[in-house]
Amino acid sequence: MIALGAYQVQDRKTHVIIVYAESAPHSNPTMHLLEDRKYYGIGQLLIAFGIKYSIDNGCLGVVVFEAKTDELASHYERDFHAIRIPSLGEGLKRYMLADELAWKMLSNYLKEVSE
Repeated sequence: MIALGAYQVQDRKTHVIIVYAESAPHSNPTMHLLEDRKYYGIGQLLIAFGIKYSIDNGCLGVVVFEAKTDELASHYERDFHAIRIPSLGEGLKRYMLADELAWKMLSNYLKEVSE
């Protein structure tokens, strides 16, 4: 398995929370042997799918997710420009992508179709 994601609409359809997103160690950008990664962009693809799921469910592309480690938190801030939002409790750092940031990430996976 390369990756696994779980998505859920919460708070009366205002956003989609990415309950679980995990990529295999050989594709994880926070692992130490970055040059040996077999796959690239798996986590970003999981978030982009969450954005699409959000749009499809009337949530305007807003997604919320949490960083399991400080390395992931830095990755989300640096590479995705995710916005830090208040966490529900102690522990994990919570992030949001919305508006232009969400559209920019999703557009990396869209293909233009000519009629």
